[in-house]
Amino acid sequence: MILPRDHQADYDQFAEREAPSTASYPPAFLEYVFYASLTYAYLGQVWGIVIPAVGGVILLLNAVACLLSVAAQSLRSYRPVALAFCTGILVIVLQLLFHSLTTQAFSEGLGIVMWLELLIIIQSLSLRPGFLHRFALVALAIGVSCLPYLDLRRVGGIVRAWASGTGLSNPNVLGQWFGFCFVYLLFLSIQSQRSFLRTVFGAAAVGCLYVVTLSVSRAPLVGIALACIVGFRHMLKRSFLSLVLFATVVCLVYISGVFDEEISQYTSRGVEETGRGRLWPAALARILDSPWIGRGLGDTRIPPTWAKGLWHNPHNSFLYLALAAGVFPLICYLQYLARVAIGCLHLMQRVPVGEAALLPPLFVFALFEMVVDHYAFMSPWTIVVCCLTASINYNNACRGPMISERTV
Repeated sequence: MILPRDHQADYDQFAEREAPSTASYPPAFLEYVFYASLTYAYLGQVWGIVIPAVGGVILLLNAVACLLSVAAQSLRSYRPVALAFCTGILVIVLQLLFHSLTTQAFSEGLGIVMWLELLIIIQSLSLRPGFLHRFALVALAIGVSCLPYLDLRRVGGIVRAWASGTGLSNPNVLGQWFGFCFVYLLFLSIQSQRSFLRTVFGAAAVGCLYVVTLSVSRAPLVGIALACIVGFRHMLKRSFLSLVLFATVVCLVYISGVFDEEISQYTSRGVEETGRGRLWPAALARILDSPWIGRGLGDTRIPPTWAKGLWHNPHNSFLYLALAAGVFPLICYLQYLARVAIGCLHLMQRVPVGEAALLPPLFVFALFEMVVDHYAFMSPWTIVVCCLTASINYNNACRGPMISERTV
């Protein structure tokens, strides 16, 4: 990435301060294996290459290899996400000690184990310079590869996009995935000093936003708005022309009528009740019935309250963890996210260039999705953002304040 000369020295110093204190990090092939496993998980079914248990075995072996690759510095490497590990381990232990292992519980428990494996892999790979950029481009490639399988379905009078057969089959997951790609590409285009790259990244961002609108999922749009508020906070003065150009392009696209149909779908869905106003109090009541050990991974759904015969997920990751295993895992996870949030605030006060400057808006987007979706905290892109933010904050805390630090 090319930076203005007056900021290049600041960024060089910033990058040096943010880099791990040791040059030891996982080899490149482990990162490639991680990307291959993600591609297999999200596209294996539609490509007809699914083999039972293969994906899980590859993920496990990759996690073990990543752990061994940083064995000499494992304590320092994994300390930033230690509370996240405590969360997952407590959920599994409490499930095994106090709750029955039903089919639903086994499936949910497998998801928690895979989350722990992803934490090990991603936290290790976050030591590699430029990991966020490579991951985001792979995520974009996976998302684009899912587009040929989009299927527009009318549900409740609203047409939504479903990437049938892929890992993005659910419209909400589809909107979150492309919402992450949009936030990343938007701020990457603003940072880029080459007109060609700015145009390419900006156009790709608009394309991602269009897919988000096809999902007719409200949460990603709100998350994007919050991310933009945070991301533009320090960039407005330096990138005013870029922002004006981007706003002009968005206005032209809007005037052209390309989004008219999607806007009408959002208008129709906007009058619908999200259901969270009833789900969350009902979930809280169930948590209070068993606050210390939860109700088990097999009993996290909310009984039907207004829709006969339908059970609903809590649509909130914090309520999900409390329902599954009680308040102790929830406290660990809240402390972990609090540390990540503090790291995000610290990053917002630093020189707003490079990879680190992309993390605050991405974290705000991820945090909002975790509030409105119970599985969002397990998504690979969410783990990447949280691990990188936590690690940078921890490294800075160990080293002390950055030299010549200033707010732009």
